[in-house]
Amino acid sequence: MIKLIALDLDGTVVSHELGISSRVLSTLKHLLKETDIKLVIATGRMYPSAVSFAKQIGITEPLIAYQGALIKGLVPPHEVILHSPIALETAAELLKMLIAEKYHINMYIDDILWTTPDNAFASFYAKTALVQPNFATNLLDQLTSAPTKIMVIDDTRVDSLLEKLAKTFNGKLTFCRSRTNFCEIIEASVSKWNAIKLLADQHNIQPHEIMAIGDQGNDISMISGAGIGVAMGNAPDAVKAVADDVTAPIDKDGVAIAIEKHVIPQLALS
Repeated sequence: MIKLIALDLDGTVVSHELGISSRVLSTLKHLLKETDIKLVIATGRMYPSAVSFAKQIGITEPLIAYQGALIKGLVPPHEVILHSPIALETAAELLKMLIAEKYHINMYIDDILWTTPDNAFASFYAKTALVQPNFATNLLDQLTSAPTKIMVIDDTRVDSLLEKLAKTFNGKLTFCRSRTNFCEIIEASVSKWNAIKLLADQHNIQPHEIMAIGDQGNDISMISGAGIGVAMGNAPDAVKAVADDVTAPIDKDGVAIAIEKHVIPQLALS
């Protein structure tokens, strides 16, 4: 019996046009209205950029943001349940390396996005994330407290960056790809699955009672950890390989199809 469904946003629930299909929205609203199943968003997005999607669906469970580095309530008083930022010293070392190699960097501190004025991806990211960045010529000057996440956007060097990070920061940081050109960098203990387990434990929900649906490398931890791990049809092969099931792509309402297949039948039996 599934008691909690963890949902990635981009590429899973939310399209590139930043919309949620009517079928997926109807399915999720039905679960919220007619069942006790808990719906949890687990996204790499900043908390402020994910809230509107949670409200559109009607989700009230705490929101998992920044790949699991932050869990924060969606209803007042918006309690911070977990915050695991990158250690300040490690963040400084990382930033110096990224700046020296001229990467386009996004740095997230206290739900504020910092980037440089010459970041060619800034306007695209602002439109996608629904958050306006703050600009600073030298990001090291803004590193006054531990960042929740650092992200690199690069069209050609993500693979080589992931290899270098593994050699240089193994044990200090976790890093993954959330889009073909996004490299997400977080504290070593952070993952979507660890955050989901923390919330599940509060309700005595066991891993086999959890369903997780995602589409990218940053979703592998929750897809492989959940009792039913579902990869979207638009996911890379590496993500599909760890899943219990592969559903339709996002443009074919894969989330709704997965829920109709794995969850709806159990409701008729309960």
